[in-house]
Amino acid sequence: MKICIAVCALLENDAIGNDVAHQLSVLNDNNISTFVYTDQVKRAGMEPYVIDMAVLFDIIDDPDNILIYHHGGCWGNGQKILEKARCRIFLKYHNITPPEFFKPYTRFFKKYSNHEKFCRKGIEQTDAIISLNKVSRFLCDSQFNAKDFLSRGIGESKIKIVPPFHKLNDFENVEINQDLCRKLDDGKINILFVGRLVPNKGHKHLIRVIANYTAMYNSNIRLIIVGGIDPGLCLYLNELNKLIKKNKLQKIVSIKGSVTFEELNTYYRACHIFLLMSGHEGFCLPVLEAQFHSLPIVALSTSAVSETMGENQIVFDEPDYQKFAAAIHVLYNNPDFRDYISNEGKKNIQRFSNKTIEDQFLKALFD
Repeated sequence: MKICIAVCALLENDAIGNDVAHQLSVLNDNNISTFVYTDQVKRAGMEPYVIDMAVLFDIIDDPDNILIYHHGGCWGNGQKILEKARCRIFLKYHNITPPEFFKPYTRFFKKYSNHEKFCRKGIEQTDAIISLNKVSRFLCDSQFNAKDFLSRGIGESKIKIVPPFHKLNDFENVEINQDLCRKLDDGKINILFVGRLVPNKGHKHLIRVIANYTAMYNSNIRLIIVGGIDPGLCLYLNELNKLIKKNKLQKIVSIKGSVTFEELNTYYRACHIFLLMSGHEGFCLPVLEAQFHSLPIVALSTSAVSETMGENQIVFDEPDYQKFAAAIHVLYNNPDFRDYISNEGKKNIQRFSNKTIEDQFLKALFD
């Protein structure tokens, strides 16, 4: 038996890329010949396992083999692969952001990637995949993701929850940026958010919470926003900068863009609270990263956020900015409460150890 993992792009420092790489490692460690097909490879160490389309078609033409197809958006070649496959197909589903989030920001920038179209076509492809009636099992990152298939008539017996593999342990092997750490250790409350600079991540909510905090308490606070900035969404970035200026938060809110892994580790360790107000998450790995660093989280309960955070955490059902500001104030000024939330978060990530996910993954494939 051979297995091919198919993914649109295999990228460095990418959640889907991490999931694919770990799946590949687990299967090969279990003496199952496993390969990867992708249209784009930008990840170190993966080249020896990447096959061309001719080899791919040879593998998926054998009914005794397995295709693990990662689905998180529109992939033209992906649909062709699924249509040609005669082997067993397992769909690993990472969710697709509703296109409505992107509509106001991409329509005037045709030379850039059209995020709205990518998401809309991805949802259409979900329906097309289901209509093939060839998927043996749907492996979903979360119960929230599973709803996309339950609502389309897929039976529960064909759906398994398999969270994405991650690289949390890598944080133990990276240094702290001492200069950055000293800059952040100046008596201010350091609030952190990590996630791509895209509209569904709720950055405007974050800024408004900080504006309310400064109005209700004081300006001894900073918000650090970390995450890749897409040039195709410059309208969104401009909107955020205008909101920052309107609320006179230029010295308080900082949009960092992409950072090194050392810098990311430092931000997690030097900050006091992780603020999460995303409007759509299929899983939300930064939740686990924050909990791994004993960073308490104040979050908006949307999509898969509460599911990933676990029990005994601080979540609100509505983006009430004054309540969020008050939660930050109470949490920061009550060390025992902060420690309790942090410790409960540390307990939660035990559910998502890579060893636990490995067992779930192998069971989903072979039981």
